Amino acid sequence: MEQKKHWWLNQPLTISAVQCNDGDPDAYVMDEYVSKSYFNTEQNLHLVAKGHMGYYSEAEHGAKLDEYLKKSRKYGIREIIYNNTHCIGDAIAAEHPDWLQLTKDGGRMPAYSIYNLNCVNPKGPWHKHFLEEIAALCKHDIDGIFLDGPVMRDNGCYCEVCKAEFEKMFGHSIYEATRIELQKMRVNSVTQHVKEVYELVKSINPEIAVYLNNSALRADITGSNTRELFNYVDMIGAEGGFHTAAMGVTGLWHVSSRAKHLEGIVGDTLKGEKPIVCFFAGNESGVAYYMHTPAETALTYAQSYANGSNIWYGVHFNSSEFKDTESAKVATAMNKYILDNKDIYAPSKTCARVALMWSHNTANNYAASVTDSDFVAARKTGYTDRGDHFGALSSVYDMLVRNHVQFDIIDEVSITNGTICNYDAVILPEVACLSDEVAQLISEYVATGGKILGNFDVGMYNEDGSFAGKSKLAEVFGFKGTPKIVRSPSIGTSYMFKQKDHSMLDSLSFFRIPTPILNAEYEMAEDVDVLMKSIHPMPSTYAHIPEDDRYPSVTAHKYGDGCAYYISGNYAETAIGRNVTDYAKLVAKFCEISSRPTVISNDAGLYEVVLRKQENRFILHVVNLTGAMARPVEKIVPLHDVAFKLNLEGFGIDKNNYSLRSVRNAEIENVYKNGCEISFTLDKIEDYEVIVIE
Repeated sequence: MEQKKHWWLNQPLTISAVQCNDGDPDAYVMDEYVSKSYFNTEQNLHLVAKGHMGYYSEAEHGAKLDEYLKKSRKYGIREIIYNNTHCIGDAIAAEHPDWLQLTKDGGRMPAYSIYNLNCVNPKGPWHKHFLEEIAALCKHDIDGIFLDGPVMRDNGCYCEVCKAEFEKMFGHSIYEATRIELQKMRVNSVTQHVKEVYELVKSINPEIAVYLNNSALRADITGSNTRELFNYVDMIGAEGGFHTAAMGVTGLWHVSSRAKHLEGIVGDTLKGEKPIVCFFAGNESGVAYYMHTPAETALTYAQSYANGSNIWYGVHFNSSEFKDTESAKVATAMNKYILDNKDIYAPSKTCARVALMWSHNTANNYAASVTDSDFVAARKTGYTDRGDHFGALSSVYDMLVRNHVQFDIIDEVSITNGTICNYDAVILPEVACLSDEVAQLISEYVATGGKILGNFDVGMYNEDGSFAGKSKLAEVFGFKGTPKIVRSPSIGTSYMFKQKDHSMLDSLSFFRIPTPILNAEYEMAEDVDVLMKSIHPMPSTYAHIPEDDRYPSVTAHKYGDGCAYYISGNYAETAIGRNVTDYAKLVAKFCEISSRPTVISNDAGLYEVVLRKQENRFILHVVNLTGAMARPVEKIVPLHDVAFKLNLEGFGIDKNNYSLRSVRNAEIENVYKNGCEISFTLDKIEDYEVIVIE
């Protein structure tokens, strides 16, 4: 007999989150908003909130919760109860000063300018109090618990408990701590806190889902390491939809990129063992009382579900005020569409033969910017001689999506557990920090036929951020010794010159293209194929270009049965500041010559294409992001006669003849089928189109 699945594995989930209690009665929220907007789950903050902040208290909320659960059950809506695990108000802080997270000088750590971060150290008094409330909460007929946080910030914690625990862990005072020791302490505190909460909940009721708010990116800032927490949550969620209406790379792809980050951590999403959740603020992020446009609401839903994620739709003011807005109506329509097509949004996995690497070690210990979140303000790297790993990954992400390359995001664990071998090619955007083990496994991947694209100081640092002296992938790329760092004062003061005809360079617009700002000047092994060379920076953009003293800037090196391609500069970050379109052409060409293209579609317009696989069929998602040249997008421009070519070979579904059908509005025309190769045209793409291929 097949074992019954946990309720949260029955995808898809449409999760409501009214993120405040500012006057609307709780019954009104359920009767007039949640139940009428096609949500099948509610993440409930308003029941325990005063304004925007809420803390569950059995004494204060227990009886009220039971009454609300009866109403929720009548509508067939699951209830996940919100629990704040990262900050407390001044009144609570005054009553319990030993609950606070403290800076090195003993001061409080502010949150949102009006609250205080609490210390989640599992040896501390706040944690013990929290477990008591969780135990009481689990006795109610709830479906889940959401932990908002927890957070241990990078400038703490220096409370008495943390100081004692640090000394026990490392054998010396916390005031003598290294950066790595403090990071380990913070990650350990968060991980152990969540572990104990999870184990307590499961000991009471295994059918209560536990999950939390996790960025999946920078554990060094928040202490929350998604990989460390993986075994202690039932769903993986992040603020992919907490985005501002800003022009820029991450503004367009923030939703889908975060979903790909999470999917890379979950692993085989076709099994549906841990659902992914995109937290989407229906208001503009940072502008709590102002709605996103209807167009961007539709696009956020589409990008989330197209990338295998569920939606949590939260708005930070009264439902009576926002429920009849055009944006909320779009959310309702999308909820209904998703629930009407549950089979399409059942567990699936991407059909990618290319991977983009996110390195936790590089992000935490080398240099990586970070975007705004609930827990940390946006940051730049602060280095002038290092790359920016997050900026590089975001930029390459943009290049791949615009070229409709199917790709996944992987990390160090994906390499150590062998997932890397599922891909024809891997891009390492500013992946500077590598452990010996990961470097060795990447080397073996290339030696057995894999292709990689590295750049600048790839592999030049150990996993803890210390300088390795030479690249750990030197043999793979054909590097000799330690490179010199070459920095241009501005784009246009140095150029890369084509040295020979090579397929990697076939799509370049010109034989000479601008050199990125930061470069590594390597001496190369004799068997390295030098495709382009750079001049050293000129004193002016209008200076005479020198004819000699040039160094390798684009290279290819055969290593075993594979090949390692290298670009000497920080091309991806340079592209953010000054978009040299030929950088994207180099990346796209690398993917084309190093892997078997899964989807080819190069019509005019900005649209994201994601091909996913279920047990016996494929689902093609096309999200149309074409709008005016401004954010927020207010009107989506329809695309006409968009052509697609698919190569479905090698994904475990081999049919002599596939059928195609459109789920939304498009007409499928000009169909050509030759086994696993299929081409067709969609007559019109509005905001979002889905094609089932079975």
